[in-house]
Amino acid sequence: MAFALTFFSDTELAKEAVQVIFIRIWERRRELETSKSFKVYLFQAVRYYMYNYVRDKKHSCALDEVPENVFLRENQVEDDLAYEALEATAYSLIEKLPKVQQRVFRLNKLEGLSPAEIAVKMNLSQRTIEHHIYLATKSVKGALLKHATFSTMLFVALNY
Repeated sequence: MAFALTFFSDTELAKEAVQVIFIRIWERRRELETSKSFKVYLFQAVRYYMYNYVRDKKHSCALDEVPENVFLRENQVEDDLAYEALEATAYSLIEKLPKVQQRVFRLNKLEGLSPAEIAVKMNLSQRTIEHHIYLATKSVKGALLKHATFSTMLFVALNY
C-alpha cells in the first residue's frame, strides 16, 4: 500500500490498485513461480498497474480530476517566463543607455551602491550621480512600460 501511494496521491486509488493486484494474484496463484520473490512480484505488479492506469486514463482526464496545485504551478511557470522576458528586455534597455548612465544605473540599482558611494568611486559629484540615476531610471522605466503595454495587447489579441 505504501509503495502504491508513491504513484497515486489518492488513497482510494492506491487501495483499489492493491486490491486488484491481490485479486489477480489469487486468481493466478497456480501459475505463479514459487522460485521468484513474491515481494519483488508485488512491487512490479503495482508499477505495471500504475503504467496501465495512466495509459488508459491518458485520453479521459477531466479538469476536476487534476489537482489544483498543478494549475498553480502552471501559472507560476507562465509568470516566471514573463518575468524572464521582461528582465531580458530591461537588461537590453540598460545596454542602450549612454555609458556613464549605464554604469551609474548598474552600480545603484543592481549592486545597491548609494549615490554618495558611486560619486566617490567615479570621481563625480553626488548631484551628477543622482541626475544620471534619475535619467536612466526614467528611460528604462518608460521603455519597459511601453513594452509591457505592447505585450499585454499582443497577448489579448492572440488569445481572444
